[in-house]
Order: sequence, then structure tokens, then C-alpha cells
Amino acid sequence: MKPHDRQVHKKKDVSAIEADVAYFGARIAFAERGEQTVYKQAQRKACEALSRALQAKLERLRRE
Repeated sequence: MKPHDRQVHKKKDVSAIEADVAYFGARIAFAERGEQTVYKQAQRKACEALSRALQAKLERLRRE
């Protein structure tokens, strides 16, 4: 793989991860609205964990 190809691939990865982080942020906000059920609490916790993991990966990609 050429260096330019790696940069393009990395940019696509970063953009996709940023979109996923935004999606999970929206899911978290939605889960916090209205009546708090056990299901919504579990969904919020799962989305928060996934968002944190993606943010850590995003930080690693940006440092490379």
C-alpha cells in the first residue's frame, strides 16, 4: 500500500468513527429522555461504553 493510500484510508476511518460517535451521542440523549426504564438505562450504558471505546480509537488514529 502506498503512503498516500494509507492517508486516504485513515481519513475514511476517522470520518466513519466520528459519525459513529455522533450516532451514539444521539442514542444516549434519546435514552435520557422520558421515563427511565431498565431497558433505557441499559441502552444508555451500552452506548456510553461503545462511544468511549470509539473515542479512544479515534484519538489513537489522530496521533498516527
